[in-house]
Amino acid sequence: MPAFPDFSYKRDMLPLFLVFFLGFCYSLTIAPSLTWTHFSADAGDLISAAATGGVAHPTGYPLYLIIARGFQLLPLGDIAFRTNLLSAVCTLITAFLLYKYLVHQLNDHSLAPLISFLAALAYGLAPFVWGQALVTEVYALHGLLMMLCVYTWSLEGPKIGEWVRGLVFGIAATNHLTAVIMFPLLALQAEGKIFASTSVFFRRSLGVACGLSLYLSLPIRASFDPPINWGNASTLGGFFWLVGGQLYRSYLFSLSWANIFQRLQSFAGLLLNQYTGFGALIGIYGLISSPSRRVLIPSIWMGIFFLLFAISYNSYDSLVYLLPVWLAFAVWLAYGLQDILSLFSNRYILQISICALLFVAALFRIPSLFSSVDVSKDFQARNFVGRTVQVIPRDSLVFVDGNEQIFSLWYAQYTLHQRLDMAIIAEGLLPYKWYQESIRHNYAYLNVPAVGTLQLSDLLAANPDRPICYIMHDQPIICVSDP
Repeated sequence: MPAFPDFSYKRDMLPLFLVFFLGFCYSLTIAPSLTWTHFSADAGDLISAAATGGVAHPTGYPLYLIIARGFQLLPLGDIAFRTNLLSAVCTLITAFLLYKYLVHQLNDHSLAPLISFLAALAYGLAPFVWGQALVTEVYALHGLLMMLCVYTWSLEGPKIGEWVRGLVFGIAATNHLTAVIMFPLLALQAEGKIFASTSVFFRRSLGVACGLSLYLSLPIRASFDPPINWGNASTLGGFFWLVGGQLYRSYLFSLSWANIFQRLQSFAGLLLNQYTGFGALIGIYGLISSPSRRVLIPSIWMGIFFLLFAISYNSYDSLVYLLPVWLAFAVWLAYGLQDILSLFSNRYILQISICALLFVAALFRIPSLFSSVDVSKDFQARNFVGRTVQVIPRDSLVFVDGNEQIFSLWYAQYTLHQRLDMAIIAEGLLPYKWYQESIRHNYAYLNVPAVGTLQLSDLLAANPDRPICYIMHDQPIICVSDP
Protein backbone atom coordinates (compact mmCIF):
# COMPACT_ATOMS: atom_id res chain seq x y z
CA MET A 1 0.00 0.00 0.00
CA PRO A 2 1.44 3.42 -0.92
CA ALA A 3 2.33 5.65 1.96
CA PHE A 4 -0.16 8.38 2.70
CA PRO A 5 1.13 11.87 1.82
CA ASP A 6 2.32 13.84 4.82
CA PHE A 7 0.39 17.12 4.98
CA SER A 8 2.10 18.41 8.10
CA TYR A 9 4.61 20.44 6.08
CA LYS A 10 1.71 22.28 4.44
CA ARG A 11 0.51 23.76 7.72
CA ASP A 12 2.41 26.95 6.98
CA MET A 13 1.18 27.13 3.38
CA LEU A 14 -2.53 26.49 3.83
CA PRO A 15 -3.25 29.35 6.27
CA LEU A 16 -1.31 31.76 4.06
CA PHE A 17 -3.34 30.67 1.06
CA LEU A 18 -6.52 30.94 3.16
CA VAL A 19 -5.75 34.54 4.14
CA PHE A 20 -4.68 35.46 0.61
CA PHE A 21 -7.78 33.92 -0.98
CA LEU A 22 -10.25 35.48 1.46
CA GLY A 23 -8.39 38.77 1.29
CA PHE A 24 -8.72 38.76 -2.49
CA CYS A 25 -12.49 38.16 -2.23
CA TYR A 26 -12.88 40.93 0.34
CA SER A 27 -10.77 43.37 -1.68
CA LEU A 28 -13.14 42.99 -4.64
CA THR A 29 -16.25 43.65 -2.59
CA ILE A 30 -15.28 46.05 0.23
CA ALA A 31 -17.11 49.37 0.53
CA PRO A 32 -14.99 52.21 -0.91
CA SER A 33 -16.39 54.76 1.53
CA LEU A 34 -19.24 55.28 3.98
CA THR A 35 -22.01 52.70 3.60
CA TRP A 36 -25.25 51.70 5.32
CA THR A 37 -25.32 48.16 3.93
CA HIS A 38 -24.89 44.97 5.97
CA PHE A 39 -26.38 46.52 9.12
CA SER A 40 -23.78 49.31 9.19
CA ALA A 41 -26.12 52.21 9.99
CA ASP A 42 -23.82 53.14 12.90
CA ALA A 43 -20.78 53.55 10.65
CA GLY A 44 -20.82 57.35 10.62
CA ASP A 45 -20.94 57.46 14.42
CA LEU A 46 -18.10 54.96 14.87
CA ILE A 47 -15.86 56.55 12.24
CA SER A 48 -16.39 60.05 13.62
CA ALA A 49 -15.99 59.07 17.26
CA ALA A 50 -12.69 57.33 16.46
CA ALA A 51 -11.45 60.22 14.31
CA THR A 52 -12.29 62.97 16.82
CA GLY A 53 -11.34 61.20 20.04
CA GLY A 54 -15.02 60.97 20.90
CA VAL A 55 -17.27 58.45 22.58
CA ALA A 56 -19.52 56.32 20.38
CA HIS A 57 -23.09 55.24 21.10
CA PRO A 58 -23.66 52.83 24.00
CA THR A 59 -21.77 50.89 25.15
CA GLY A 60 -18.94 53.16 24.04
CA TYR A 61 -16.74 50.50 22.34
CA PRO A 62 -13.40 51.76 23.70
CA LEU A 63 -11.28 48.98 22.18
CA TYR A 64 -12.81 49.41 18.75
CA LEU A 65 -12.32 53.19 18.79
CA ILE A 66 -8.63 52.83 19.64
CA ILE A 67 -7.91 50.25 16.93
CA ALA A 68 -10.06 52.06 14.37
CA ARG A 69 -8.10 55.25 14.92
CA GLY A 70 -4.92 53.38 14.08
CA PHE A 71 -6.40 52.18 10.78
CA GLN A 72 -7.61 55.69 9.99
CA LEU A 73 -4.01 56.85 9.87
CA LEU A 74 -3.19 54.54 6.96
CA PRO A 75 -2.52 56.31 3.63
CA LEU A 76 -5.27 54.43 1.76
CA GLY A 77 -8.49 55.76 0.30
CA ASP A 78 -10.73 57.99 2.37
CA ILE A 79 -11.10 57.72 6.13
CA ALA A 80 -14.28 55.63 5.85
CA PHE A 81 -12.53 53.09 3.62
CA ARG A 82 -9.65 52.81 6.08
CA THR A 83 -12.11 52.08 8.87
CA ASN A 84 -13.89 49.51 6.69
CA LEU A 85 -10.49 47.89 6.21
CA LEU A 86 -10.33 47.15 9.94
CA SER A 87 -13.28 44.77 9.58
CA ALA A 88 -11.65 42.94 6.68
CA VAL A 89 -8.39 42.49 8.58
CA CYS A 90 -10.21 41.28 11.71
CA THR A 91 -12.13 38.68 9.69
CA LEU A 92 -8.95 37.46 8.00
CA ILE A 93 -7.22 37.07 11.39
CA THR A 94 -10.28 35.23 12.73
CA ALA A 95 -10.17 32.75 9.85
CA PHE A 96 -6.43 32.31 10.39
CA LEU A 97 -6.87 31.65 14.14
CA LEU A 98 -9.79 29.32 13.46
CA TYR A 99 -7.51 27.30 11.19
CA LYS A 100 -4.75 27.18 13.81
CA TYR A 101 -7.22 26.27 16.54
CA LEU A 102 -8.73 23.41 14.54
CA VAL A 103 -5.34 22.05 13.50
CA HIS A 104 -4.39 21.93 17.17
CA GLN A 105 -7.63 20.22 18.18
CA LEU A 106 -7.58 17.73 15.28
CA ASN A 107 -3.88 16.93 15.57
CA ASP A 108 -4.56 13.22 15.79
CA HIS A 109 -6.02 13.22 12.28
CA SER A 110 -3.67 13.01 9.30
CA LEU A 111 -5.84 15.40 7.25
CA ALA A 112 -6.19 17.99 10.01
CA PRO A 113 -4.67 20.82 7.91
CA LEU A 114 -7.06 20.23 5.00
CA ILE A 115 -10.09 19.86 7.28
CA SER A 116 -9.19 23.01 9.17
CA PHE A 117 -8.63 24.90 5.93
CA LEU A 118 -12.05 23.96 4.57
CA ALA A 119 -13.84 24.86 7.80
CA ALA A 120 -12.07 28.23 8.08
CA LEU A 121 -12.77 28.92 4.41
CA ALA A 122 -16.46 28.12 4.90
CA TYR A 123 -16.56 30.57 7.79
CA GLY A 124 -14.83 33.35 5.84
CA LEU A 125 -17.16 32.88 2.86
CA ALA A 126 -20.38 32.68 4.88
CA PRO A 127 -22.49 35.57 3.51
CA PHE A 128 -23.02 37.29 6.83
CA VAL A 129 -19.38 36.97 7.87
CA TRP A 130 -18.27 38.20 4.46
CA GLY A 131 -20.65 41.15 4.62
CA GLN A 132 -19.39 42.23 8.03
CA ALA A 133 -15.82 42.15 6.69
CA LEU A 134 -16.66 44.92 4.23
CA VAL A 135 -18.15 47.68 6.37
CA THR A 136 -17.50 49.74 9.47
CA GLU A 137 -19.02 47.93 12.44
CA VAL A 138 -17.80 46.35 15.66
CA TYR A 139 -18.86 42.79 14.82
CA ALA A 140 -15.87 41.62 12.79
CA LEU A 141 -13.65 42.55 15.74
CA HIS A 142 -16.21 40.89 18.02
CA GLY A 143 -15.85 37.66 16.04
CA LEU A 144 -12.07 37.83 16.33
CA LEU A 145 -12.25 38.31 20.09
CA MET A 146 -14.73 35.44 20.49
CA MET A 147 -12.27 33.25 18.59
CA LEU A 148 -9.50 34.36 20.95
CA CYS A 149 -11.68 33.55 23.98
CA VAL A 150 -12.35 30.03 22.73
CA TYR A 151 -8.70 29.53 21.77
CA THR A 152 -7.23 30.71 25.07
CA TRP A 153 -9.79 28.83 27.16
CA SER A 154 -8.97 25.58 25.36
CA LEU A 155 -5.18 25.76 25.66
CA GLU A 156 -3.79 23.18 28.03
CA GLY A 157 -1.48 23.42 31.02
CA PRO A 158 1.20 26.08 31.35
CA LYS A 159 1.00 27.21 27.72
CA ILE A 160 -0.87 30.29 28.89
CA GLY A 161 -1.21 31.99 32.27
CA GLU A 162 -4.63 31.89 33.90
CA TRP A 163 -4.72 35.66 34.27
CA VAL A 164 -4.08 35.96 30.52
CA ARG A 165 -7.17 33.84 29.84
CA GLY A 166 -9.18 36.27 31.94
CA LEU A 167 -7.52 39.27 30.30
CA VAL A 168 -8.65 38.11 26.85
CA PHE A 169 -12.23 37.69 28.07
CA GLY A 170 -12.18 41.11 29.73
CA ILE A 171 -10.76 42.86 26.68
CA ALA A 172 -13.41 41.17 24.50
CA ALA A 173 -16.12 42.81 26.60
CA THR A 174 -14.62 46.26 25.96
CA ASN A 175 -15.38 45.87 22.28
CA HIS A 176 -18.91 44.52 22.72
CA LEU A 177 -20.58 43.95 26.05
CA THR A 178 -22.32 40.76 24.88
CA ALA A 179 -18.93 39.10 25.39
CA VAL A 180 -19.97 38.71 29.04
CA ILE A 181 -21.96 35.74 27.74
CA MET A 182 -18.62 33.93 27.66
CA PHE A 183 -17.58 34.84 31.22
CA PRO A 184 -19.11 31.74 32.93
CA LEU A 185 -16.58 29.61 31.04
CA LEU A 186 -13.91 31.08 33.31
CA ALA A 187 -15.43 29.17 36.23
CA LEU A 188 -14.78 25.90 34.38
CA GLN A 189 -11.56 24.02 33.95
CA ALA A 190 -10.45 23.34 30.40
CA GLU A 191 -9.04 19.99 31.50
CA GLY A 192 -9.15 17.67 34.50
CA LYS A 193 -11.78 18.77 37.03
CA ILE A 194 -15.06 20.28 35.85
CA PHE A 195 -14.72 23.45 37.91
CA ALA A 196 -11.64 25.61 38.16
CA SER A 197 -9.95 25.81 41.53
CA THR A 198 -10.41 28.92 43.66
CA SER A 199 -6.88 30.15 42.95
CA VAL A 200 -7.30 29.62 39.19
CA PHE A 201 -10.64 31.41 39.19
CA PHE A 202 -9.16 34.30 41.17
CA ARG A 203 -6.31 34.74 38.69
CA ARG A 204 -8.72 34.64 35.80
CA SER A 205 -10.99 37.18 37.50
CA LEU A 206 -8.01 39.47 38.02
CA GLY A 207 -7.30 39.26 34.30
CA VAL A 208 -10.93 40.10 33.50
CA ALA A 209 -10.75 43.18 35.72
CA CYS A 210 -7.56 44.31 33.97
CA GLY A 211 -9.20 43.89 30.58
CA LEU A 212 -12.38 45.71 31.59
CA SER A 213 -10.32 48.63 32.86
CA LEU A 214 -10.11 49.78 29.25
CA TYR A 215 -13.60 51.22 29.80
CA LEU A 216 -11.91 53.83 31.98
CA SER A 217 -10.62 55.42 28.78
CA LEU A 218 -14.16 56.60 28.06
CA PRO A 219 -14.30 59.21 30.88
CA ILE A 220 -10.91 60.47 29.74
CA ARG A 221 -12.12 60.86 26.17
CA ALA A 222 -15.33 62.50 27.34
CA SER A 223 -13.49 65.00 29.53
CA PHE A 224 -12.10 66.71 26.41
CA ASP A 225 -15.63 67.56 25.20
CA PRO A 226 -15.36 65.88 21.78
CA PRO A 227 -18.12 66.62 19.26
CA ILE A 228 -19.50 63.08 19.68
CA ASN A 229 -19.83 62.45 23.39
CA TRP A 230 -22.61 59.99 24.12
CA GLY A 231 -23.72 60.09 27.73
CA ASN A 232 -20.89 62.42 28.80
CA ALA A 233 -19.04 59.56 30.51
CA SER A 234 -16.89 62.03 32.44
CA THR A 235 -19.69 62.01 35.03
CA LEU A 236 -20.40 58.89 37.07
CA GLY A 237 -24.05 58.77 36.04
CA GLY A 238 -23.17 59.28 32.40
CA PHE A 239 -20.53 56.55 32.54
CA PHE A 240 -22.95 53.93 33.86
CA TRP A 241 -25.69 55.08 31.47
CA LEU A 242 -23.29 54.59 28.57
CA VAL A 243 -21.54 51.36 29.54
CA GLY A 244 -24.75 49.81 30.87
CA GLY A 245 -26.46 50.38 27.53
CA GLN A 246 -29.52 51.88 29.18
CA LEU A 247 -30.63 53.39 25.87
CA TYR A 248 -31.29 49.87 24.59
CA ARG A 249 -32.59 48.19 27.75
CA SER A 250 -36.11 48.09 26.31
CA TYR A 251 -34.89 45.80 23.52
CA LEU A 252 -33.99 43.05 25.96
CA PHE A 253 -36.51 40.21 26.34
CA SER A 254 -39.38 42.34 25.03
CA LEU A 255 -40.45 39.99 22.24
CA SER A 256 -43.51 37.80 22.64
CA TRP A 257 -43.07 34.05 22.73
CA ALA A 258 -44.76 33.85 19.33
CA ASN A 259 -42.17 36.20 17.82
CA ILE A 260 -39.31 34.31 19.46
CA PHE A 261 -40.61 31.02 18.09
CA GLN A 262 -40.94 32.59 14.64
CA ARG A 263 -37.35 33.82 14.79
CA LEU A 264 -36.17 30.40 15.91
CA GLN A 265 -37.89 28.85 12.90
CA SER A 266 -36.25 31.35 10.54
CA PHE A 267 -32.85 30.45 11.98
CA ALA A 268 -32.91 27.24 9.94
CA GLY A 269 -33.10 29.28 6.75
CA LEU A 270 -30.30 31.52 7.93
CA LEU A 271 -28.12 28.49 8.64
CA LEU A 272 -28.70 27.12 5.16
CA ASN A 273 -27.84 30.51 3.69
CA GLN A 274 -24.51 30.59 5.54
CA TYR A 275 -23.29 27.03 5.06
CA THR A 276 -25.65 25.44 2.47
CA GLY A 277 -27.76 22.37 3.20
CA PHE A 278 -24.84 19.99 2.87
CA GLY A 279 -22.65 22.07 5.18
CA ALA A 280 -25.47 22.36 7.73
CA LEU A 281 -25.84 18.57 7.85
CA ILE A 282 -22.10 18.06 8.31
CA GLY A 283 -21.98 20.67 11.09
CA ILE A 284 -24.93 19.16 12.95
CA TYR A 285 -23.35 15.74 12.63
CA GLY A 286 -20.06 17.14 13.94
CA LEU A 287 -21.83 18.59 16.97
CA ILE A 288 -23.21 15.22 17.99
CA SER A 289 -20.11 13.18 17.05
CA SER A 290 -17.05 13.08 19.26
CA PRO A 291 -15.28 16.42 19.71
CA SER A 292 -13.14 16.75 22.81
CA ARG A 293 -14.55 18.52 25.86
CA ARG A 294 -12.12 21.39 25.32
CA VAL A 295 -13.86 22.00 22.00
CA LEU A 296 -17.40 20.98 22.87
CA ILE A 297 -17.95 23.16 25.94
CA PRO A 298 -16.88 26.58 24.60
CA SER A 299 -18.37 26.09 21.13
CA ILE A 300 -21.76 24.88 22.41
CA TRP A 301 -21.83 27.60 25.06
CA MET A 302 -21.06 30.28 22.50
CA GLY A 303 -23.45 28.88 19.90
CA ILE A 304 -26.45 28.37 22.15
CA PHE A 305 -26.32 31.52 24.27
CA PHE A 306 -25.58 33.90 21.42
CA LEU A 307 -28.42 32.28 19.49
CA LEU A 308 -30.79 32.79 22.43
CA PHE A 309 -29.69 36.40 22.78
CA ALA A 310 -30.11 37.13 19.07
CA ILE A 311 -33.61 35.70 18.77
CA SER A 312 -34.82 37.46 21.94
CA TYR A 313 -33.29 40.90 21.24
CA ASN A 314 -36.00 43.15 19.84
CA SER A 315 -34.16 45.15 17.19
CA TYR A 316 -34.18 45.13 13.40
CA ASP A 317 -30.48 44.23 13.30
CA SER A 318 -30.48 41.43 15.86
CA LEU A 319 -28.99 39.14 13.21
CA VAL A 320 -25.58 40.69 13.87
CA TYR A 321 -25.46 38.85 17.20
CA LEU A 322 -25.44 35.53 15.34
CA LEU A 323 -21.85 35.95 14.16
CA PRO A 324 -20.43 33.92 17.10
CA VAL A 325 -23.00 31.23 16.26
CA TRP A 326 -21.58 30.95 12.73
CA LEU A 327 -18.12 30.75 14.27
CA ALA A 328 -19.15 27.90 16.57
CA PHE A 329 -20.80 26.12 13.66
CA ALA A 330 -17.55 26.25 11.68
CA VAL A 331 -15.90 24.30 14.52
CA TRP A 332 -18.62 21.65 14.40
CA LEU A 333 -18.28 21.58 10.63
CA ALA A 334 -14.63 20.58 11.00
CA TYR A 335 -15.49 17.72 13.36
CA GLY A 336 -18.25 16.49 11.09
CA LEU A 337 -15.91 16.47 8.13
CA GLN A 338 -13.28 14.65 10.19
CA ASP A 339 -15.73 11.89 11.07
CA ILE A 340 -16.91 11.53 7.49
CA LEU A 341 -13.35 11.24 6.19
CA SER A 342 -12.59 8.71 8.92
CA LEU A 343 -15.14 6.38 7.30
CA PHE A 344 -12.64 6.03 4.46
CA SER A 345 -9.53 5.72 6.61
CA ASN A 346 -7.93 3.19 4.28
CA ARG A 347 -8.74 5.05 1.06
CA TYR A 348 -6.44 8.03 1.12
CA ILE A 349 -7.01 9.14 -2.47
CA LEU A 350 -10.76 9.20 -1.85
CA GLN A 351 -10.31 11.34 1.26
CA ILE A 352 -8.22 13.87 -0.64
CA SER A 353 -10.73 13.81 -3.50
CA ILE A 354 -13.57 14.63 -1.10
CA CYS A 355 -11.62 17.59 0.27
CA ALA A 356 -10.85 18.76 -3.26
CA LEU A 357 -14.50 18.50 -4.28
CA LEU A 358 -15.57 20.54 -1.24
CA PHE A 359 -13.05 23.23 -2.12
CA VAL A 360 -14.28 23.33 -5.73
CA ALA A 361 -17.88 23.55 -4.47
CA ALA A 362 -16.88 26.55 -2.36
CA LEU A 363 -15.32 28.17 -5.42
CA PHE A 364 -18.43 27.61 -7.51
CA ARG A 365 -20.59 29.18 -4.79
CA ILE A 366 -18.62 32.44 -4.72
CA PRO A 367 -20.15 34.05 -7.86
CA SER A 368 -23.67 33.55 -6.49
CA LEU A 369 -22.68 35.28 -3.25
CA PHE A 370 -21.21 38.37 -4.91
CA SER A 371 -24.55 40.04 -5.59
CA SER A 372 -25.62 39.71 -1.96
CA VAL A 373 -22.38 40.89 -0.33
CA ASP A 374 -20.73 43.23 -2.85
CA VAL A 375 -20.67 46.87 -1.72
CA SER A 376 -17.77 47.98 -3.89
CA LYS A 377 -20.11 50.22 -5.89
CA ASP A 378 -22.39 51.27 -3.05
CA PHE A 379 -22.41 55.07 -2.93
CA GLN A 380 -25.85 55.58 -1.39
CA ALA A 381 -24.55 57.03 1.87
CA ARG A 382 -21.92 59.15 0.18
CA ASN A 383 -24.48 60.46 -2.31
CA PHE A 384 -26.84 61.33 0.54
CA VAL A 385 -24.12 63.36 2.24
CA GLY A 386 -23.15 65.11 -0.99
CA ARG A 387 -26.74 65.98 -1.86
CA THR A 388 -27.52 67.20 1.64
CA VAL A 389 -24.55 69.53 2.02
CA GLN A 390 -25.41 71.04 -1.36
CA VAL A 391 -29.13 71.74 -0.87
CA ILE A 392 -29.27 72.80 2.79
CA PRO A 393 -29.34 76.63 3.08
CA ARG A 394 -26.55 78.31 4.97
CA ASP A 395 -26.83 78.64 8.76
CA SER A 396 -29.74 76.19 8.87
CA LEU A 397 -31.19 74.33 11.79
CA VAL A 398 -31.31 70.77 10.45
CA PHE A 399 -33.53 68.37 12.37
CA VAL A 400 -32.66 64.77 11.51
CA ASP A 401 -34.37 61.48 12.28
CA GLY A 402 -32.90 58.05 11.46
CA ASN A 403 -29.54 56.62 12.48
CA GLU A 404 -28.21 56.42 8.94
CA GLN A 405 -28.96 60.08 8.26
CA ILE A 406 -27.85 61.45 11.64
CA PHE A 407 -24.55 59.58 11.75
CA SER A 408 -23.76 60.29 8.10
CA LEU A 409 -24.13 64.03 8.66
CA TRP A 410 -21.98 63.77 11.80
CA TYR A 411 -19.39 62.09 9.59
CA ALA A 412 -19.61 64.91 7.04
CA GLN A 413 -19.36 67.66 9.62
CA TYR A 414 -17.11 66.32 12.39
CA THR A 415 -14.79 64.11 10.30
CA LEU A 416 -14.75 65.75 6.86
CA HIS A 417 -15.37 69.26 8.26
CA GLN A 418 -18.06 70.03 5.70
CA ARG A 419 -20.76 72.63 6.20
CA LEU A 420 -19.80 73.75 9.69
CA ASP A 421 -22.41 76.49 9.39
CA MET A 422 -25.40 74.18 9.75
CA ALA A 423 -26.53 72.85 13.13
CA ILE A 424 -27.37 69.13 12.96
CA ILE A 425 -29.96 68.24 15.59
CA ALA A 426 -30.84 64.62 16.31
CA GLU A 427 -34.49 64.87 17.31
CA GLY A 428 -34.57 61.63 19.25
CA LEU A 429 -31.71 62.71 21.52
CA LEU A 430 -33.07 66.14 22.50
CA PRO A 431 -34.49 64.98 25.89
CA TYR A 432 -31.02 63.94 27.13
CA LYS A 433 -29.03 66.50 29.13
CA TRP A 434 -25.71 65.22 27.78
CA TYR A 435 -26.92 65.83 24.22
CA GLN A 436 -28.12 69.32 25.06
CA GLU A 437 -24.63 70.04 26.39
CA SER A 438 -23.13 68.68 23.17
CA ILE A 439 -25.31 71.01 21.10
CA ARG A 440 -24.14 74.00 23.13
CA HIS A 441 -20.52 72.92 22.77
CA ASN A 442 -20.65 72.05 19.06
CA TYR A 443 -22.79 75.00 17.97
CA ALA A 444 -21.84 77.89 20.20
CA TYR A 445 -23.69 80.27 17.85
CA LEU A 446 -27.07 78.63 18.69
CA ASN A 447 -29.40 79.74 21.43
CA VAL A 448 -30.19 76.60 23.40
CA PRO A 449 -32.82 77.24 26.09
CA ALA A 450 -32.07 75.89 29.56
CA VAL A 451 -35.36 74.05 30.04
CA GLY A 452 -36.18 70.84 31.85
CA THR A 453 -37.00 68.85 28.71
CA LEU A 454 -35.71 70.48 25.53
CA GLN A 455 -38.04 70.14 22.58
CA LEU A 456 -37.84 70.98 18.93
CA SER A 457 -40.22 73.91 19.39
CA ASP A 458 -37.91 75.43 22.04
CA LEU A 459 -35.00 75.53 19.60
CA LEU A 460 -37.20 76.99 16.87
CA ALA A 461 -38.46 79.75 19.14
CA ALA A 462 -34.96 80.59 20.39
CA ASN A 463 -33.48 80.80 16.86
CA PRO A 464 -36.20 82.45 14.74
CA ASP A 465 -33.88 83.85 12.06
CA ARG A 466 -32.40 80.56 10.96
CA PRO A 467 -33.64 78.47 8.02
CA ILE A 468 -35.22 75.21 9.12
CA CYS A 469 -34.80 71.86 7.38
CA TYR A 470 -36.09 68.39 8.19
CA ILE A 471 -34.46 65.13 7.17
CA MET A 472 -36.37 61.96 7.93
CA HIS A 473 -35.67 58.34 7.11
CA ASP A 474 -36.36 57.58 3.42
CA GLN A 475 -38.00 60.99 2.93
CA PRO A 476 -36.98 63.97 0.79
CA ILE A 477 -35.22 66.87 2.49
CA ILE A 478 -37.76 69.52 3.51
CA CYS A 479 -36.73 73.13 4.07
CA VAL A 480 -39.63 75.21 5.33
CA SER A 481 -37.99 78.63 5.39
CA ASP A 482 -35.12 80.51 3.76
CA PRO A 483 -32.82 83.19 5.14
